[in-house]
Amino acid sequence: MSRSVFVFVLGMLVAPTAISQTFGISAGANFQRLNEIRLNELETKFSSQNGWHVGLWAEVPLGPAAALRGGGRYMAAGQLFDGLETNFPSIREKFEVSLVELFLLLRIGFPSQVVSPYVFAGPVFRIPVNTDHQLGNDLSPLSYAGEIGGGLVINLGPISLYPEVAYVFGLTRFIEDELVLEFISLTVGDTQRLNTAMLRLSVGL
Repeated sequence: MSRSVFVFVLGMLVAPTAISQTFGISAGANFQRLNEIRLNELETKFSSQNGWHVGLWAEVPLGPAAALRGGGRYMAAGQLFDGLETNFPSIREKFEVSLVELFLLLRIGFPSQVVSPYVFAGPVFRIPVNTDHQLGNDLSPLSYAGEIGGGLVINLGPISLYPEVAYVFGLTRFIEDELVLEFISLTVGDTQRLNTAMLRLSVGL
């Protein structure tokens, strides 16, 4: 399934060569937190984490005020499970989590000559990568999220700048029904989701 999603988004990046496209690169900061859940019937809270992300995208115009943007990004999400030690003090290791996120966003703008505001929304597909081996079988191999946000197009001749703020909210399980860490089995009592706020700057060509 994750391979099909990757092929679909890759097709968005390279398919319509006959249509005028904008290609871009993005970088920024992200602030994320796993929602509170029950582990072994104990209410467990996790700490907020800071991280960073970089990505590539391509955008196809759908008219004078709309465009479809498809792409992907690598996101370092930090130590998402920080907080487990409160209820489970024998778990002392901090587990770094990284993700590849593939997205398809509809962008609707309010055109002007130099600075044009816009809003966007669309689905996001999350795939964990470069994750500690103890988490390898516990994180969902593919989870789904939604992204909403807004930004500005700043036209600077041959390039454009896109400062953006976005919120990515989990829609499906981020971890499986059971979490096994340092030989301790934790039963997940709720659907756990990952929510992320993002600040980024894109350069479009």
